[in-house]
Amino acid sequence: MSIFENSATLKNKVDDTHPLKCTILNSRNTSGYTEYVIEVTRTGVQDYTWKIFKRYSDFVKLQNMLYKMSPKINLDLPPKKYIGNMDRKLVMQRQNALQSSLNTMVENLMLANSLLIRSFLDPESYSEYCKESLFQKVGMVLRGNREFELSKELPNIGWRLKRKSFLSKWKKDPKQELLLSWTECGPDLSLKQLDLVTVLKSISSIIHPLVDIPVILPSPEGYTLSVHNIQVGSLRDLLYQTTPLQPFLKKYWDTSSHVYLPDQTMVSYIKQILYGLKFLHDNQIPYGHLHSGNVLVCDIENIKLTGIENSTLGLPSYYRSYLVQLGKKRIQSLNDVDIYGFGHILHEFTENEPLTRPFCEHFSQKTSLNLTKQMKTILAPPSSKLLMPSVNSIITNLKHARMIDEQKDPSFFKCKIPALVKEHYILIAEKCMSRIFEDQKKIALEKRHKKIYKIIHDPEKCIEATQSKHFDFHSIKNNSSLDINNRSHSSSSNSTLTSTGSDISK
Repeated sequence: MSIFENSATLKNKVDDTHPLKCTILNSRNTSGYTEYVIEVTRTGVQDYTWKIFKRYSDFVKLQNMLYKMSPKINLDLPPKKYIGNMDRKLVMQRQNALQSSLNTMVENLMLANSLLIRSFLDPESYSEYCKESLFQKVGMVLRGNREFELSKELPNIGWRLKRKSFLSKWKKDPKQELLLSWTECGPDLSLKQLDLVTVLKSISSIIHPLVDIPVILPSPEGYTLSVHNIQVGSLRDLLYQTTPLQPFLKKYWDTSSHVYLPDQTMVSYIKQILYGLKFLHDNQIPYGHLHSGNVLVCDIENIKLTGIENSTLGLPSYYRSYLVQLGKKRIQSLNDVDIYGFGHILHEFTENEPLTRPFCEHFSQKTSLNLTKQMKTILAPPSSKLLMPSVNSIITNLKHARMIDEQKDPSFFKCKIPALVKEHYILIAEKCMSRIFEDQKKIALEKRHKKIYKIIHDPEKCIEATQSKHFDFHSIKNNSSLDINNRSHSSSSNSTLTSTGSDISK
């Protein structure tokens, strides 16, 4: 058996973005220690449930490992008790506190997508990713390659659990360092190996100034090896004032380091992101992975969209757990997924913090840029029943508001895509959306059952709640020109761990 065949097919069935639910069922006395029986459920079209057994000391070890990532990560564990820790009343109090800690783990998007949390709650699927080093395996793949040389393995610099990163050197210029990504294909993979290679070759041949095109290297079936240039970092790195090669939680947990960008810089980035999306949408290239971490900052003025191979590899979106809550009315295609990610970027720009829930109803307008109306159409709750705007309509609106000038469209580059590859693109997009639609149906059905239950048991309160539920768009005065104010480029917001309740059902 090949060294690359270690149960890859089993692991591919696990969608890392599927929400987890945890419930402490009871506690038991084992060898003089209290052990908590925890039921964990991975929600999806079909729920999978298993039991794990954890002691209080296991939670403390997890907290210590998270603390090394960022001192501000706090699971709010109950205090240690050296005397009387087997007392039944104390055990029940500690169980309630640990349940609250578990809720925090699965309700916060960054924590829920971290390898430490996933391996703690689902050791069967993720523990080996914490221990296994792929340096030798990737080195064997590169052994016959005359262009790139493996340098060292990096920690989890991104949120994707089954992607390992390495520093690589270009043999023609050893001083130039490259980022090499070893990616396991995801649950949305729709193509056979030969078709997958054909599409990846087509992607590698794309030329556009606003799109980062990776070098795709031959890899074993079920895996992909890609090489990217190391730029200044991502847009998220720029907003958090951090370096790109640090662990994900260490870089982005502390929101107090989040900064504002100058208005002119924000407008320039917004324009480039929109025209990059326009190029992908006009050529029907499946994307669906736009977020601030997938916007590479080449220099202070120029950016590129990266990760365009992700949908082809069957990898789920960063915001997938949010997408399934918005419903099919709001999210109908991968283009809608891109626009939704663009809305989150606008929120980070103007609110100086990431949006930690699926939608937003209130905007504080912390910047002079008048983008609130556009954000409302993108980040509106499902109850608004608004369709997601297209990239062309957003560009038109911003032109009318004189935020984007009438200069030549920078996405004029033409992309010649073979007919066969276009057919594959359609299959890729359909596969990615089909699972999202299935999860959306399940959530809609659950909401309907809850509503019927409330009507049967308390009809008066249900009627009052329905009548009070609405989403009102306030009239917004459009600025005819940019009002660029001098302001501080630093944020004094404190990083706090907040539970978002039912808004984040990951």
